[in-house]
Amino acid sequence: MHALRHLFASEAINEGVDVYTLADLLGHEDPAFTLRRYVHRVAGAVEKSRKAIGHRYRASV
Repeated sequence: MHALRHLFASEAINEGVDVYTLADLLGHEDPAFTLRRYVHRVAGAVEKSRKAIGHRYRASV
């Protein structure tokens, strides 16, 4: 059961669910606990960030 919970949390983070929402879904009172427990490097996060910032920048120019 723990492995399924961990997979759910990891996938939610990978898909962009914010830590406050995830903490609520997991029943954690403190989002910092959720961060410490479930968040690790997200595959492709740097590239996703660059694209998101680039889209925002181009839209505002």
